[in-house]
Amino acid sequence: MMAAATLMATAAMAQNPAGLKQIKAAKDYKEAATLIEANVSSMVNEEKADAYKKLVDLALDKYNKESAVQLSNTTMKKNDPVDRVGMFEAAQAALEAANECDKYDQMPNSKGKVKPRFRKDLGQRLLGARTDMINAGQDQFNNKDFAGAQKSFGLYVDSKNYPLFEGVEAMANDQYLGQIAYYASLASYNAQDYTAASRYSMIAQNDAEFGKEAAELMILSMKAQLKTKEDSIRYHDQIKALYDENPTNERYFSLLTDYYQSTDQKDAKEALIQAQVKNNPASKMAWALKGESEMNESKWAEAIASYQKSLDIDNEFIQVRFNLAVCQNQQALALKEANNGNLTDEAKELLNKAVANLLILREKDPDHLQIKWPYMLYQAYYVLGDEAKAKELEPLINQ
Repeated sequence: MMAAATLMATAAMAQNPAGLKQIKAAKDYKEAATLIEANVSSMVNEEKADAYKKLVDLALDKYNKESAVQLSNTTMKKNDPVDRVGMFEAAQAALEAANECDKYDQMPNSKGKVKPRFRKDLGQRLLGARTDMINAGQDQFNNKDFAGAQKSFGLYVDSKNYPLFEGVEAMANDQYLGQIAYYASLASYNAQDYTAASRYSMIAQNDAEFGKEAAELMILSMKAQLKTKEDSIRYHDQIKALYDENPTNERYFSLLTDYYQSTDQKDAKEALIQAQVKNNPASKMAWALKGESEMNESKWAEAIASYQKSLDIDNEFIQVRFNLAVCQNQQALALKEANNGNLTDEAKELLNKAVANLLILREKDPDHLQIKWPYMLYQAYYVLGDEAKAKELEPLINQ
């Protein structure tokens, strides 16, 4: 009996009717939120539910007021001022407060009984506010407020699982969930919250339209979080699985070769490149990387052939065009050296091809901001014996 009396006394002491009275007298939701923060720790469950219910009501008042003006402007072709930012902030506050209200409303009251009062009403009233999180996120993302967009898009996705929406018919088939989860992931990635980006991308991967992009975002988010050997292994396995499912996907191929390069797995990288050019000969990246490997080993003829195939697939691949010119130049020098310092017809042909490629780069990048072509073109002219054109390039070499 003494123990029971102590528990009852503790419950009574934990009540805060004065604090709840202040909250219910608040004039706007921000004031209510401040009062809740100051008083909630001394309240019992039913008081907390009442307090958050009041915050929801006030936030929805603000949201509905601005929403009504916005709707009137659209339908009546009016231009009355709308606090669009305030409207979205109120919608967010209402959703978050409703979840808290429902949480405490489902807990035992001061008499130890569970008597929910608000769930059905809250679920129906908050549908519009939840949908407007899409518009809020779009505004924020377009303004490069990625943290804000993450919160808005993320709240739309996360609130799908709020218990207060259970049984609400409009929530049963949410056709936008996968798409908005992708945008929540994209916003999170841009905000450098890679954990959230990974979480939302997992949800978005089931979306028919955005699933592949979401999978790539998940990989990039994993890459940004690599800290341990286990992280690295999981990252590799995930990329490898995606690549095996989509062997023609250039992005997965590049990520996998980058991984082998960064982990010094030369044999694995070479095997992957050879498999790619065999199984996917239309892969410009496969031929480019094959050429790069051959170029690094001074296999000029082989590298020329590989780079040319990559360029045949994508004529605008300027880095490949430059590397092709470098290899043509180097192969010509090797032939000259083998011929006692004299240019052979084959060497001259290679040099002229190098010049042609470098002149294309000169036209596309005249200020050589992307590709440092001047010295290579100077060298080709010099070896060909065209001293006049070589001299013209001297001012550009040291820029």
